[in-house]
Amino acid sequence: MALVIALLFQSALAAEDTRTADPGPEPDARPSESETEAAKSQEATTILPQPKPALIGFHKDRMTVTLAAGPSVSAPAGSLISHEKSYDTYLQYQVQTGQITTDILGQQARFYNPAYEAGPVLLWDLEAALSDHFGAGAGLLFSSISTNRMDVLPWRDSAGNQVLDYPDNRIMYSEGALMGFLTYHPLNQSRFDPYIKLRAGITFAHGYAHQYTFPDPYLFEKDMNNARGAIYGASVGLNAYVTPVFAFSLEYTGIRRSLSADQFGSRTLSSGYLTLGFTFGLDAR
Repeated sequence: MALVIALLFQSALAAEDTRTADPGPEPDARPSESETEAAKSQEATTILPQPKPALIGFHKDRMTVTLAAGPSVSAPAGSLISHEKSYDTYLQYQVQTGQITTDILGQQARFYNPAYEAGPVLLWDLEAALSDHFGAGAGLLFSSISTNRMDVLPWRDSAGNQVLDYPDNRIMYSEGALMGFLTYHPLNQSRFDPYIKLRAGITFAHGYAHQYTFPDPYLFEKDMNNARGAIYGASVGLNAYVTPVFAFSLEYTGIRRSLSADQFGSRTLSSGYLTLGFTFGLDAR
């Protein structure tokens, strides 16, 4: 009887040990490293979309700033210049015919040929695209014309004769102009961007001009007063893009002015310039 009881007790202990045995390691419920990286990549793509690639050349979202300078490639022309040259011709006639005999040093008057020289031009343009081929904008232009020429002094000598001055280097004409423009670009999104530009605006001028074509010894002041007028012309150029935002610019510009001042009613002035500069582009999107 005691043996039976001992066997039953031993069986109960064995069953208890089986129920309390270690069940083993539980499976890891955390995602793997590759799954975590994939989830982060998908989240970043969803929140921060990839930026669009930069476009080169001219296109509908383009804005550009151009700064260029260069020399005049044509002699200054127009009625403003022809009027002053007529003045020089008549002054030469007076010296040659003995109407003017004395210079400022009391020596025999001699006539020296005049010289008219157009100075360099400075252009600054801001352009915004209207479409893939057309743009519009505004710009500033600065230019000048210098002269080396003779004139009579604003008085007479004791004998009542006109006195001839020696050649004097002066700025005959200088201006600052504000212009609007329309541009046509035949090539779209091209590294080489040729264009045609039509310009028009207003110019404000300083300098000097003679009211008449004959010397007036009693006219002391020859400076232009309230000189201003219309300015218009066209440009043909090429932008060569080195990067999507930077280009070298080569441009020919022909300009004509219609001027008025207190000394005269209306005179014209024409010039041609060849400029080289830089263009900076920005995509407005």
